[in-house]
Amino acid sequence: RTALEAPIELGQRRDMRAQSSESRGDERVPSWKLVALTATLLLFFVGPLILISWLWGGPGFCPAIPMMEIMTNINDKMSSPNPDGGADLVWGTGVCTIYLKPYDEDFDETESETNDFGVKIVMHEYVHCLQHGLVSGDADPAVRYDDIEVIVENPCGIPDVYVEKTKDAFVALPDAFRLVRKVVVFFACGGGQEYAQSDIETLVYGAGCPGMSAMKAPYANLNGFGEGDAEYLSLNVMMPSVVTSWETPFDGPAYWENRQAECRDDCGMPGQEAFRLGDLSETHVDERLIPSMSDAGFDGCRNNCIGEIVITFLLEERRPETTPDDVLALWRLAGKVGFGAAWESVTGESWRTFSAAFERDPEYTDDTQSEGSEGQALGTTYLDESLPAVMAGVTACLAVVACASLGGLGRAAQKTIAARRARGPETRETIPK
Repeated sequence: RTALEAPIELGQRRDMRAQSSESRGDERVPSWKLVALTATLLLFFVGPLILISWLWGGPGFCPAIPMMEIMTNINDKMSSPNPDGGADLVWGTGVCTIYLKPYDEDFDETESETNDFGVKIVMHEYVHCLQHGLVSGDADPAVRYDDIEVIVENPCGIPDVYVEKTKDAFVALPDAFRLVRKVVVFFACGGGQEYAQSDIETLVYGAGCPGMSAMKAPYANLNGFGEGDAEYLSLNVMMPSVVTSWETPFDGPAYWENRQAECRDDCGMPGQEAFRLGDLSETHVDERLIPSMSDAGFDGCRNNCIGEIVITFLLEERRPETTPDDVLALWRLAGKVGFGAAWESVTGESWRTFSAAFERDPEYTDDTQSEGSEGQALGTTYLDESLPAVMAGVTACLAVVACASLGGLGRAAQKTIAARRARGPETRETIPK
């Protein structure tokens, strides 16, 4: 081979490689397009997985629906200038949150028989937490906590004595009610405080909200009777215990007696034929009983008075021997068999018999022909009956997107590898000596 032939042969090999590349077509994707495609596919793979974790409460995530609900509840209460008391025990958490405005401008920081320092409201709302927990199974009368962790969130600067008495109340709480491991009390004053999710996780549930159910809630198995036992127990059983260290204790039983007179007047007793118990479910109370009483001219006959009148009838006319343990057992069983069946099991009397007796009594509805009503049946354990199907559908759609994106990433990787193999190793070119 001559010196002139070597460059000619090298040029021919280069021409052959160029022709081979042209014969394959321009299969190589520009690198920037490949990067963009890969990034998009990764986004559509990782994004749905994050959303699924957010919905269901995966590692490090609080379940979206209950967390948004509790955030709304807390921030609504904190922004209201004069909020009603409220409480929640979110299914699976075992943590009670209470919201109230404890400071009444009519009272100062001086103890008296009529100044409860907001503790009465705290105890009332705490009973609602027990009801929620007993229905869901988060509270068990057989499991009691010697030391309940109590946090009082006081962004309004309400006098310290209110904070101290609230905390002291849980120290002196009767043993039968020590069924919740942690209580967070929010003092509201209309200052418009806003709590972010990170704040609520830190204050209340802990990072990732361990145990919080994504879909379950006790509400469908609660009952209008709950307002009555919350008020009765808080005033007649709990407050007498928690105020024993006060120099001038608040008089809970006297407050209860005054409430009875006020509620009977607000609800047109005796002989108010519009007062029909039905199954006393919260739906019946809100959608039928309260509107009926309002139409009859008794706008003041609301949830609390309705429940208080019913428990008074139980304790004074039907079953005076009813104990706090019986009431707790009632709620515990209501979450398993429904409130109506639980009522009959605990009291020994069907709800139909009880409601007929109430409505026939001349001191109450005064309808001698009343046949009463069936008790409240077992309801759903979900926030909404349709929620499981909705969650499953959304999750399936997100999973399909993630799987399709994962498949796309796999195909992109295969094409990249195949293209590299097709090009083969770079030809090593040497210049002959």
